[in-house]
Amino acid sequence: MLTSSLPPPTVPGSKPRPAAATSVSTASAADAAVAGARSGSGRLSALIRSLCAAGRTAEAARALADAGDAAGVVAYNAMVAGYCRAGQLAAARRLAAAVPVPPNAYTFFPVVRGLCARGRIADALEVLDEMSFKGCAPIPPMYHVILEAACRSGGFRSSVRVLEALHAKGCTLDTGNCNLVLNAICEQGCVDEAVGLLRMLSFFGCEADIVSYNAVLKGLCMAKRWADVEELMDEMVRVDCPPNIVTFNTLIGYLCRNGLFERVHEVLAQMSEHGCTPDIRMYATIIDGICKEGHLEVANEILNRMPSYGLKPNVVCYNTVLKGLCSAERWKEAEELLSEMFQKDCPLDDVTFNILVDFFCQNGLVDRVIELLEQMLSHGCMPDVITYTTLINGFCKEGLIDEAVMLLKSMSSCGCKPNTVSYTIVLKGLCSAGRWVDAEELMSQMIQQGCPPNPVTFNTLINFLCKKGLVEQAIELLKQMLVNGCSPDLISYSTVIDGLGKAGKTEEALELLNVMVNKGISPNTIIYSSIACALSREGRVNKVIQMFDNIEDTTIRSNAVLYNAVISSLCKRWETDRAIDFFAYMVSNGCMPNESTYTMLIKGLASEGLVKEAQQLLSELCSRGALRKHLMRHFGILSCSLLLWHTIKGQVSLLLLCPSFMLVVLAMPSSISRYQLCFLLGRGEKRFLAHFLSSWFWTSGLMEVVAATQQFAMCSTYQGIRLACK
Repeated sequence: MLTSSLPPPTVPGSKPRPAAATSVSTASAADAAVAGARSGSGRLSALIRSLCAAGRTAEAARALADAGDAAGVVAYNAMVAGYCRAGQLAAARRLAAAVPVPPNAYTFFPVVRGLCARGRIADALEVLDEMSFKGCAPIPPMYHVILEAACRSGGFRSSVRVLEALHAKGCTLDTGNCNLVLNAICEQGCVDEAVGLLRMLSFFGCEADIVSYNAVLKGLCMAKRWADVEELMDEMVRVDCPPNIVTFNTLIGYLCRNGLFERVHEVLAQMSEHGCTPDIRMYATIIDGICKEGHLEVANEILNRMPSYGLKPNVVCYNTVLKGLCSAERWKEAEELLSEMFQKDCPLDDVTFNILVDFFCQNGLVDRVIELLEQMLSHGCMPDVITYTTLINGFCKEGLIDEAVMLLKSMSSCGCKPNTVSYTIVLKGLCSAGRWVDAEELMSQMIQQGCPPNPVTFNTLINFLCKKGLVEQAIELLKQMLVNGCSPDLISYSTVIDGLGKAGKTEEALELLNVMVNKGISPNTIIYSSIACALSREGRVNKVIQMFDNIEDTTIRSNAVLYNAVISSLCKRWETDRAIDFFAYMVSNGCMPNESTYTMLIKGLASEGLVKEAQQLLSELCSRGALRKHLMRHFGILSCSLLLWHTIKGQVSLLLLCPSFMLVVLAMPSSISRYQLCFLLGRGEKRFLAHFLSSWFWTSGLMEVVAATQQFAMCSTYQGIRLACK
């Protein structure tokens, strides 16, 4: 069986021995494997490796067993490694512990690596104990693998404990092992612990080198502890480990990100003291930081001075300044910079053209982009996916959706395959134009072309469907995400839940919320607000309170936006009494009301005729500073009183001639409001008119007029006249 599929390898340079015809014809596959194995340990280990690589570990194990005493440590090591590659760590560990020949470090190394790959650090440390029991010393690469796994899976505290455990086992650690932990600690932002470990390196029998200090310096820079950075650099000089070019590149990079350009000049001056010369990378970093701060003149000046420092600006430096000029819409200077690049023989690259394409598209100059693409080819640059995607985005922004679709389809013929971002931009454009059928077709083409949609792609379509009220289609698209190997995210669920709530399908929204929670996605304030609004519109306030009580995240529970959504819905339903009860529940939950909360309650009270209470609450809140004073403005009171008095008397013609009335009408927010007012005046419908006027006067902060109109609606005409004339 073995010989038929995988013949025993021959040793290079050896002559094949003639075999008896009878033995060849009668030997079984297993006998041939044993014969091949006994011809040498090298041939056996090669056979075992070949079988394991083909996934036939059981056959490899039989070949090893049949070899008996002829199998050496190399063959056993191959078998252990084969088990580990196949994921059979238990079998590998058993074999390594029971090897009948003296093992070496490479017998156990695959086991250690396999355990660490699965985060089983404790088991890997046990393997080191087994090695010591077998009289086999571990090797430094094992420590590196174990420490790297500890840093990756358990955080810096776990890695420090592992470092201490290795030292306690008598392992000879080197500075590289400690530097690995130092880097991990600094990457996690625990710079004080990193400094502490730096001071303890001698405890582990190691001495800090330039890599150690650079790791801690980077952590201090990330934490913006500039005074500590200076102290550390002084220490580096004292211990005869002076800063190198990496040290200065790191420091200058972080200073530029934080806009500390005066410190950059000081650091540049220090470099010569330590025998370091600024390189092109450092100047590119400085120029980038200066451009991001908007100091383009300074960046351009540094660019021009670089030759005097013995450095020729490269395309990266020019591209950085060019991008800054384009972002600031300083096109004339950008053109001059491009001319300078030509004069100084600095070839334009793909990034240069992509910056220009983006600038033209952002400014609606799509025609210029077409000319630019032709120039790219003449400069030996091929438009890439970024170039085409930027142009597609420009087409969509200009409303040229058909052109965007055509360019997308022609990309493949130009030797550039569209990516997910390219398709997503066109899909968004089609949705914005209301072309859902075309978007659906493009989505199918996208999947057929082997370009998998990502959550952003699906969310774009889901958002469009929900806005159009096509919630059922949005739910189907949510299911398709899983079919296409794309898990719905927080935005996906949030959009559909909001759509279901607005469509009055509250129970379905609650079911989808449970699905989301069961999948380990924590709802945010927006989702809870959407469901709370939907429930409030149905008058199910008790259900809202029950849902709020079950929210575990205290940050969400104390968010006023969540409660304001319910209060707003209740006030719109003319259920201000329930809104006030919910307001009390809000305060009892430790959530502080904001200006919007009070505004909605006061408006609700006024709308239901409780104007005196609304006025008192408004005055009290303004005196306490809870509301801004502009809500108490009284300008226009006289004009509005005149409007009310003329309305009561029915003198519409006089009213229309009144300049004060015309000012009020023209100040209304929309033409519909003005037409509605004139219609009501003509009809003389007192109660409806009063409610309409009070609502509008409320939005203008005219509480006295609101009070008058509400009282007018509930009294006789004679009483209304008296009220108006007071």
